[in-house]
Amino acid sequence: HPEFFPPNANVHFADWLATVAHFDGVICISDTVAQDMHKWVKANVPERSAQLAIEHFHLGADLAHTAPTLGLPDNAKQVLKSLASGPSVLMVGTLEPRKGYLHAVEAFSELWETGVNVNLVIVGRAGWQQLPVDQQRNIPRLLERLNNHPQKGKRLFWLDGISDEFLEQVYSGVSGLLAASENEGFGLPLIEAAQKGLPILARDIPVFREVAGEHACYFKADEPAQLAHAISQWLEEGCQPPSTAMPWLTWRQSADSLQHLLLKDLPPQVLVSAIKNAPPL
Repeated sequence: HPEFFPPNANVHFADWLATVAHFDGVICISDTVAQDMHKWVKANVPERSAQLAIEHFHLGADLAHTAPTLGLPDNAKQVLKSLASGPSVLMVGTLEPRKGYLHAVEAFSELWETGVNVNLVIVGRAGWQQLPVDQQRNIPRLLERLNNHPQKGKRLFWLDGISDEFLEQVYSGVSGLLAASENEGFGLPLIEAAQKGLPILARDIPVFREVAGEHACYFKADEPAQLAHAISQWLEEGCQPPSTAMPWLTWRQSADSLQHLLLKDLPPQVLVSAIKNAPPL
């Protein structure tokens, strides 16, 4: 999807993948990415398709047991009060083209124009700010909409670079999560939402199906109007289904899975040596 990245990024990425294809193995963060890697290697470096070991594991999520950043902005109470005043939908992630933010803002704008009472809160920093504006794809347009939207601070909230502490409170104060990404490697916000029991409305892409399964509502939308319809219908149906039964891993479990993949084919003597020389936890 070169259209979702800076110009010529696809060229550099193809060179990187071609180099990786000559490693002993690749460990991906989802089965979806692993299957994409299989297809890419078979099509572009076919002589390596039989030799390259491609595995996958899932990421973990448990902010409270890692090293969460702390601190609340001065307007934290007011923002949380506004979110509690009606149905509120959360989006989380860096502001960049593939995340579907611009479509979401335009979709919610259509809902607001028709009198739908719903809030949209976006948590994430603006991406690609080190690049010239003409290489940022639709990010400048998105930032212009967020900064000058008539619903800014009323029904539209952009929380730029907030702490984990505040993000936890926002998760607890909204009605559901919108995952509008055109593509992802995993989709960590889905796991964080499930931990809070938040309903999930997700774009119908393979990796979201892999992560959330039957515990999310899925939509297909090429235009903001289609997304607006999906959001409206989801809200009218009570933001179903619940995500409380969605399986997820802690970071410890995720790390254990990665360790298993790294060590499973090593000779016993190498494993014994690695254990003896491992630093204390």
